[in-house]
Amino acid sequence: MDPTRNGNPHFEVLAKRASGGDDRSFQMIYDAIAGKMYSLCLRYAGNTEDANDWFQESFVKLYRNLASFRGDGSFEGWARRIFVSSCIDGIKKRHQLLPSLPDGVDKASDDLTGYDKLTNDDLIGYIRQLPDGYRAVVNLCLVEGYNHKEIGEMLNISEEGSRSQLFRARALLQKMLTKN
Repeated sequence: MDPTRNGNPHFEVLAKRASGGDDRSFQMIYDAIAGKMYSLCLRYAGNTEDANDWFQESFVKLYRNLASFRGDGSFEGWARRIFVSSCIDGIKKRHQLLPSLPDGVDKASDDLTGYDKLTNDDLIGYIRQLPDGYRAVVNLCLVEGYNHKEIGEMLNISEEGSRSQLFRARALLQKMLTKN
């Protein structure tokens, strides 16, 4: 059976083959998702050094768990959960989940002035400048779509702590935007 479908990888077949030691199949998986997963790691890490480490650790975890992929959902979604989990673990290791609000930032507005003029790369650049805890919540909530209860469980903080982190992150982003 050809492990591709219309030129796209059939991940269930590739995962089964790769978990059995087929290096070519794993390379195909890697080639198909590496770019997206590295971008995910970079968004959470905020720097290339940690992003590189978390990216590598995540692919090791993915490889070790390939046999558990059953094809029930999308492979990319399954892989994304592994990568997000690794990034959250990396942030926890840095022990910086709950930074205090920087001086001069006391409230957030739902209207981020100038937001409509930002490119996607600009916005990602601003998010990368956020402290770890803020960046984690912004990524989990606004990018990945998790709710505050789920975020709290992942980060070992309260649901209200997640809401507070997002509020403070938005306030800091507002300050960055108005400064620039």
